[in-house]
Amino acid sequence: MQVNYKSILKISYPILISMLMQQLIGITDIVFLGRLGEVELGASALGSTYFFTIFMIAFGFSVGAQIIMARRNGEQNFEKIGPVFYQGCSFLIVINLLFILLSYFLTPNLLKTIIESSEIYQSTLEYVNWRIWGILSASTIIMVRGFFVSITKTKVLSVISVIMVLTNVVLNYVLIFGKFGMPKLGISGAATASNISEIVAVIVYILYFLVKVNLKKYGF
Repeated sequence: MQVNYKSILKISYPILISMLMQQLIGITDIVFLGRLGEVELGASALGSTYFFTIFMIAFGFSVGAQIIMARRNGEQNFEKIGPVFYQGCSFLIVINLLFILLSYFLTPNLLKTIIESSEIYQSTLEYVNWRIWGILSASTIIMVRGFFVSITKTKVLSVISVIMVLTNVVLNYVLIFGKFGMPKLGISGAATASNISEIVAVIVYILYFLVKVNLKKYGF
């Protein structure tokens, strides 16, 4: 590939869009919960910040794995990319299960020290207890993103990210407000919607892998 501004932009803009869409998951929750009340609005903002603080640990690890996969791609040792991807996913699954376990024990006391309002505290804790499970699918998404960035095939990232956000918007409306016969879940509905939308993104990525990616070439 000839290196110029156009080729760099072609690779980078889907990455930028996918990262923006990832942030929009939390912002969408805040927008919908703002219609419920000030308590839910504040709790969702705090809960989203708390979740992304934990998420950034996984994100940092995925960047390291991405560098190694990109190096293998540059060396044309394509068959060694798959094992790096598997190891990265395996590590993140284990560490994230540990985060989930620790969250249930440590989060209540931690939130009590930084939140004065008992109402906001309870709502934030409810949001975090549901949202924390999304760390598994969110980490899988960033590992997949790292794979496609490392092989410079980034176009799919923006498409699937948009699917994820649109799914979250629809599910937020349905689950928060109890539409179409669903129970009104409030703030836990926002967390559940975010988790499900990320699971949908993982499923679409898996389908794309099976159909479009040369699994044998990359050692999968």
